[in-house]
Amino acid sequence: MLQVLFRCRALSFLEVVDPRYLSAMDRVNVLGTNDAPPRSFSLNYIENQSAVQDRVVQAGVVFAEPGTRVKILAGEGAFGGESALAGVRYMLTNADSALFADLDPARVDLATIERAQGDGFPVEQGLIPYPALQAARDIWIIDEARIKQMVRHGIVLEQLQAMHEQAREALIEARDKLAAFDYTGYQRAVRRALGLEARIYPEVKATANDAVRAVIFYFALLLPFAFFCERFFFGFPDVRRQIAGFVGIFVLVFLILRFVHPAFKLSSSPYIIFLAFVILALGVLVIFIVITRFKALLHRRKGAAAGVHETDVGRIAAGFAAVLLGISNLSKRRLRTALTAATLTFLTFTVNSFTSVKSSLDFYRLPRDTPPLYEGGLIRDRAWRGMQDSILDYVQSAFGDRALVVPRAWYLSPVESERAYIDFAATATGAASFAHGLVGLQPAEAEVTGLDAHISAGRFFAAGDDKTVILPDSLAALVGIGPEDVGTASIALYGEEYQVIGLFDSAALKEVVDLDGERLTPVDTVKDAGLITRESTEDPRALAATAVETFNHLEVINTLFLPYERVRAMDGRLRSIAIAADADDPEFIQRVESFMSRVALTLFVGQGDRVVAYSSIGSTEISGAGQLLVPVIIAALIVLNTMMGAVYERVREIGIYSVVGLAPSHIGLLFLAESTVFATFGAVVGYALGQIAHLSMLQYGLLAGLTLNYSSLSAVWATVVVIGTVYLSTLYPARMAANMAVPDVTRQWQFPPPVGDHWRFDFPFTVGGAEVPSMYVYLKSVFAAYGEGSIGDFIARDVELSVTTDGPEPSYAIAMRTWLAPYDLGISQQVRLLATPTGEHHIYKIETHIERLSGDVASWQRMNRKFLNVLRKRFLVWRTLAPGIRQGYQDEVEKAFAGAEPLAV
Repeated sequence: MLQVLFRCRALSFLEVVDPRYLSAMDRVNVLGTNDAPPRSFSLNYIENQSAVQDRVVQAGVVFAEPGTRVKILAGEGAFGGESALAGVRYMLTNADSALFADLDPARVDLATIERAQGDGFPVEQGLIPYPALQAARDIWIIDEARIKQMVRHGIVLEQLQAMHEQAREALIEARDKLAAFDYTGYQRAVRRALGLEARIYPEVKATANDAVRAVIFYFALLLPFAFFCERFFFGFPDVRRQIAGFVGIFVLVFLILRFVHPAFKLSSSPYIIFLAFVILALGVLVIFIVITRFKALLHRRKGAAAGVHETDVGRIAAGFAAVLLGISNLSKRRLRTALTAATLTFLTFTVNSFTSVKSSLDFYRLPRDTPPLYEGGLIRDRAWRGMQDSILDYVQSAFGDRALVVPRAWYLSPVESERAYIDFAATATGAASFAHGLVGLQPAEAEVTGLDAHISAGRFFAAGDDKTVILPDSLAALVGIGPEDVGTASIALYGEEYQVIGLFDSAALKEVVDLDGERLTPVDTVKDAGLITRESTEDPRALAATAVETFNHLEVINTLFLPYERVRAMDGRLRSIAIAADADDPEFIQRVESFMSRVALTLFVGQGDRVVAYSSIGSTEISGAGQLLVPVIIAALIVLNTMMGAVYERVREIGIYSVVGLAPSHIGLLFLAESTVFATFGAVVGYALGQIAHLSMLQYGLLAGLTLNYSSLSAVWATVVVIGTVYLSTLYPARMAANMAVPDVTRQWQFPPPVGDHWRFDFPFTVGGAEVPSMYVYLKSVFAAYGEGSIGDFIARDVELSVTTDGPEPSYAIAMRTWLAPYDLGISQQVRLLATPTGEHHIYKIETHIERLSGDVASWQRMNRKFLNVLRKRFLVWRTLAPGIRQGYQDEVEKAFAGAEPLAV
């Protein structure tokens, strides 16, 4: 096997612990000074360890060429599909230590950001000392530079800045503790700082990215805005001048945003944003044109081959025509249009100024119906999976100075869905039995849960105990061990002898429940296999707000109790951590919330007479929305008044539209198109004016406290409010206009009721006598295309033409047998379309006769509405055919009717 070698040096890094989940990191990325992977490097690190329940390795080694400087970034990627760079929570970049200060926002520029990103560690260094402190400081420095850069451009993150300041204080404390050789205090402070900064970092980065996404969103709005403005203000007839006007307006608004929007200040290459959007827009346009033309060509080829022709006014084409006509109408009333647009502009400015999308830290306090066994807390996995030792280390450093921290361990079957059978025997009598689980307890457990009070004989564990065991009295009886044998009896377990030092009262121990309301014995992984699997695979970010599930536990008689260290040595796993606090400690809840603000764990807290399950999650909310009610109502009434006035002013126009053939829905669409122009103009101009106004206020120190939120969610919220207000205010006027188009006519085609199995009525279509023969030839070819191989709305067979010349003018008929979709209803019928002269102006009407052959009556009537609508469209298509195509059908008339049967009267 080929091996690629290179001359290198090794750089070791330690303490790679996720400060949010307190587990080993899943992924590590190695970068050079240019934030790209080095030309030649190798990484020795065990990935995907966050879900490991056993012991893990929290260290790694980077190999790189001599003289290379490297940066190390680590992240947890089990949930959310984040890459190590996107979800980074641990960063060793060797940032400039001079930036560990309260930076002046006015002096933070892109050069400062580059210094904050660090220049890496030389591989010749061999080892990165105090890696947790280094990582916390590196993340703090990059966060400080980015926060102050955003403050300089008017983006304020109050809650994040408060947490950021707490992290700075913790880092200073860690530095002082380290100098004083107080390593316990150092660990506590540095872990608090790293936890806070690991939570802040993605929020800060996301805020900057959201500002860029907001610009992309408004660039998308700029496309219709530039088109509307060109049509409204210029209306060039020449397409080249139209394009020039469109591009000019688009570029002008872009230049305004370029100098007033902070996204272009936060980006190192602002014009790339513009270029990327232009490429995207052009690509979408080209794809749309290609697909549209391909579909049109496909329909034409299909129609030419099968003799079936299609024609329709597409919704996009109809909407585009409505917009053009709407702009034309708006340009006739410029003053009213300008005043309405100004109202919506100020509404957009108001929404942006007085509402904001804020990211906050929420504590979920879910009460439990359990009396607290002790004052303090309990930490465990929601699915009772094993926890890594780093969780115990962090809990010990967070609470160990003011509370008693006691871990518990279990030994169960290595296969979670199977039950363990742990055989043991009394050494004196040889009597044997088995247990399903082992519980490891420390002597301090008696101070937390008072388990020593449930010892019926002997004593609880003491310091120095190793090969000792406490048996439930019911289990001890099975192997012949009684209270009198305690202290002298022993059992053989896994080839070793364990002295029986005590017996638990099984009945009393069964009633002992922890703060989570569950027993102290292990979980029954056979009964709850499905629940454990479901809880283990859920995203913990979604579980934070849900109630904690309750599990079934093993009976006391199926459990052995051993010292904690002995169970861990037998490959037992840490399952829970009890925290016994002083009942008089007023700061315990504050310490709990401080701890939960930087970790993503579930903590059961018992205080007084109640138990609460704590979890924390970052949430996003829109603040200040209630203050918009009055401005939105005023703007809605103004738009409503404007559009109602437009309807009443254009009564004659609406009548003309109806006469020339516009459907009522198209007439209503005209007014919705006008409202689209208003909404787009108000959203874009209001946002741009808001940016300009805020920049001026920021420049001259006016209106301190007014903060615009530039995140993408805020931009979308402002736009949705404006557009929603406009559309809701236009729905009623648009409906009125549609109703005025057909004031006394039913807007839907109504059929007379059938008589038995026969349905007779006049089809809503008339045709000139000269066209009837060729039209019936066309219809025969259409119905023939709906043969048995069709997957359309019906199947037609036995299509026949007939004619009679008994009267002064001939009558024509087409008959066929049809099956209607869905075909499982079994609806079949005989259809006959008879064209008879009306006696006026050589005009023919179409008489329809449908005879039911099979299928229930209700379904037959319901499905025929769709069938008759398809027929109506085919009749209408005839009027849109080109003269050459019509002549082709005319040439086939003689041949088609040559063998036609005489029409039966």
